[in-house]
Amino acid sequence: MREVLERPSTPPPSPPRSPSKLKSPSKRAPRVPTPPGRPSLEAFWTADTVNDWNDQYSPQKPLRSPTKLFNNNISPIKNTFDDTPIPSPAKLRSSPTKRSKAAAAAELQARKDWDTRKVLLAESFLLELDQSLTQGQIARLAASTGGVKIIWSKTLNSTAGRANWRRETTKSHSRSDPSKPPLIEHKHFASIELAEKVLTYTPPPPPTDDNDNDDDDGNYQQQQQDPNETKLLNILAHEFCHLANFMISQISTHPHGASFRAWGNKCSALFGATRGIQVTTKHSYEIDYKFVWRCVSNLCDDGREGQGEEGGCGTEYKRHSRSVDPKRHRCG
Repeated sequence: MREVLERPSTPPPSPPRSPSKLKSPSKRAPRVPTPPGRPSLEAFWTADTVNDWNDQYSPQKPLRSPTKLFNNNISPIKNTFDDTPIPSPAKLRSSPTKRSKAAAAAELQARKDWDTRKVLLAESFLLELDQSLTQGQIARLAASTGGVKIIWSKTLNSTAGRANWRRETTKSHSRSDPSKPPLIEHKHFASIELAEKVLTYTPPPPPTDDNDNDDDDGNYQQQQQDPNETKLLNILAHEFCHLANFMISQISTHPHGASFRAWGNKCSALFGATRGIQVTTKHSYEIDYKFVWRCVSNLCDDGREGQGEEGGCGTEYKRHSRSVDPKRHRCG
């Protein structure tokens, strides 16, 4: 007899769980209850009454003091309000980036103005030197060749100025009367070279509060000379004294001898108080080189031990262009 097996059936469902006694917190934002009253009542339109209702029934958000918030030693305080006033940071009058850009633009414009003004200044002061120092003799001697020329040189790097003078002598004989002495004529070629790479623009120093220049009325007066103008005029006066020594005194063997010093003293006496001119045998300026290399090698070519702060002998090599290659050149 075959036994009939019962087919498996789906198990009965599990008994329903008892409802949870914990209620899920509402995810809705707390709502401010509608204040009681109707538009027909006066309290409905009173701002103080409505504000008091909102302050009482609005959800409170815990506020923390910024000082306590970033202090790890003090635990945050809940449901409290710190009414300590927070000082607002001082606002900058202008952005540092914008201020630096404005300063760079102002300096660039000042350099352009100086490049234009220095040419006119040199031409006018050359005429003033000739009239005051030599009573126009230099202009008369060089009149046949176009006068004294001012050349702004881009290749003059070792010095700020150089005076060039050359004299040509021609003799013409009279054909009608050969017994007459020949007519001698001199032509003077004179020029002053000024270095553009040396006579660069330098920002003037800031004004200083110095009460030593007070006048009798107690009014403060301070006169500051432009360092660029003073430097240009001193160099031009130095080179003009060379031309006076060559063309008038006719001395070309001792460029800084007694005759040159006499012309320099005369020029300093005329323009020292008003223009700050002091003609000396050597220029007292510093050339502003664009590139500077300093020796930091532990052993130079001559065998000297390093004496510089970073090693090496500390000798500086200054150039207006990138002409020194440390991989190929050595100190010595």
